[in-house]
Amino acid sequence: MSKTTNFVGSVADGAADLIEKVSSPASRAGSAVERAGRMLEENVAPEVIALQMTKNSPNGKRYTVAKVLAYGDLYEDSKTKAPLTAKQARAIIKDQRAQRGADSEPMLA
Repeated sequence: MSKTTNFVGSVADGAADLIEKVSSPASRAGSAVERAGRMLEENVAPEVIALQMTKNSPNGKRYTVAKVLAYGDLYEDSKTKAPLTAKQARAIIKDQRAQRGADSEPMLA
């Protein structure tokens, strides 16, 4: 790779990292799922992805091959449509809260 290509890639990576610092958890999660899915599509071993995610976890979470493969499934489904809609999630959360006695309306993106 040329020095110019490396520089442009470094600038793009730095900009993406900056944007993620001010992004919502939903946006960061979506980005992580997309990255894992794209890496799987390029035949990166799920063990490698799991190790990288575990090393990068700010909360000490442990990522497994099974979890990485599930993110790949989610990425694949999300290319067509969300496998869990906001309406469905609100209804399920509302039902759960009603069973617990907390009957407020959940706010979802």
